[in-house]
Amino acid sequence: MNKKGPIIVIENKQEDRKLFIEVFLELNYANQIIYFNEADTAAKYLLRHEIKPFLVFSDIVLLNVMNYKIVESNPDKADMMFNCPYLFFTTLFEQSFIIDPYSIPTQSYFIKPYDYTKFKGVIRTIIEYWLAYKPLKKSKKAL
Repeated sequence: MNKKGPIIVIENKQEDRKLFIEVFLELNYANQIIYFNEADTAAKYLLRHEIKPFLVFSDIVLLNVMNYKIVESNPDKADMMFNCPYLFFTTLFEQSFIIDPYSIPTQSYFIKPYDYTKFKGVIRTIIEYWLAYKPLKKSKKAL
């Protein structure tokens, strides 16, 4: 995981994007924040520029971010892009949304609070969690 990499936000609604912009300005993390309207555009951009993101936030309605045609045509670069926490958010809870994302390498699914302060708290908690995350080291001992 590239903790110094950019945070990617994939959101097609202008009001929701403004909310993310305000929250990230207030939280003032050192990571660059890159916004996209469509998942397809984000995937192509990240692969073309060989960007290793820290986190990806995506509206669950834009679920096609794991465009398999892009991944299949760039298998050596796909791991670079998708080797980070991938977090889906939504304002609605739908059972069908829960089933689909678990077929791809996502780390979380959360319902976006309507309250600005609560939303900012959720984003802060997510980022702080992943900044503090330390993967388990593999043991060199053979069993």
